[in-house]
Amino acid sequence: MKKYVIIIVLVLLFILKFYNTFETKYHLETFKLTNGWGYKISTKNKIIIKQDIIPGITDNKPFKTEKEAKIIGELIIDKLEHNKIPSVTKKDLETKGIIFD
Repeated sequence: MKKYVIIIVLVLLFILKFYNTFETKYHLETFKLTNGWGYKISTKNKIIIKQDIIPGITDNKPFKTEKEAKIIGELIIDKLEHNKIPSVTKKDLETKGIIFD
């Protein structure tokens, strides 16, 4: 009986380890501003990016919609997860359908 308990515990530990490997370590949250939307990305309960203007353009404008902020926040998380520099270009914005006029 003790042998089965040890096996079950080891299997559960393996499953937990496997699950945590695929769980994203970044959390995206959008927030409302007086004139638009922004996003913040955190990891381990620490904010690492807080973006209240559209990155990659010269104007200091917020995102027009929550959906736009979420799309670019998800792009940044994807870049972070693939060990890329979390920057945004005008081309990235255009590709994602973000209008910044």
